[in-house]
Amino acid sequence: MSQINYRRNELFDTVKAPQLWGLLAWYDIKQRYRRSVLGPFWMTLSTGIMIATLGVVWSMIFKMQIHEYLPFYAIGQVVWSFYSTQVNESCTAFSQFEGLMKQTRLPLPSFVLRLVCRNLIIFAHNFVVVALVITFVGPGWSWYALLAVPGLLLASVAIFFISLCVAIPCTRFRDLLPVVQNLTMIGFYLTPILWQPKTLGSKFAWMVALNPAAHLLDVVRSPLLGQMPSLTSWIWVIGITLVTGGVASLMLSRYRHRVAYWL
Repeated sequence: MSQINYRRNELFDTVKAPQLWGLLAWYDIKQRYRRSVLGPFWMTLSTGIMIATLGVVWSMIFKMQIHEYLPFYAIGQVVWSFYSTQVNESCTAFSQFEGLMKQTRLPLPSFVLRLVCRNLIIFAHNFVVVALVITFVGPGWSWYALLAVPGLLLASVAIFFISLCVAIPCTRFRDLLPVVQNLTMIGFYLTPILWQPKTLGSKFAWMVALNPAAHLLDVVRSPLLGQMPSLTSWIWVIGITLVTGGVASLMLSRYRHRVAYWL
């Protein structure tokens, strides 16, 4: 019981200290773009160029109207970039801050939450591209778009727990890093980002229905496209959050004292 209370307190203490992981995340962004004129908006520019180029090319390949395909692809690309970057970077969440971990007694989740906050800042910059596409190319804004906020928050919590589940074993077994990177790359092609679910037909609809990443994407993308996310997607995301949260808590209680020795 004491271990359960301790890991709960560790998670709660981490969440209740935004001045810690929030400022560290902002410091990471400032360091990355130090002495740069545009700063983080270089990410926005790069993302905009990529989406504009690939969006036109893929719309022609799929023989779809640009006003239908580009918003779908732009939102999917930006949201997936947040998810995949966070999971990949979590593989080195502890090793990249080795010095800080050995010199302080910060809770382990704070190092992962630092990455989540940093990638959310990057996501916010890239979302400028999505906003421009929705406004000038897509269907415009609707009240459904407000549902993207709770969708993103819930998905971010799920990604945080997934990152914790990945960070601990990857610190112990360094060969897991390329495995995770390859899995996220495969996930990109198996998830409806470049292609729309309707192109699969009813025969292969199960590829989307059983894909957790597709549901994590749907609760954010559908509202921005002026659609109501399916109840199935919400149930999936809530389930993912609960399961990964439980696994992360168990891993913290068992291995938290060993992580520093694995660095």
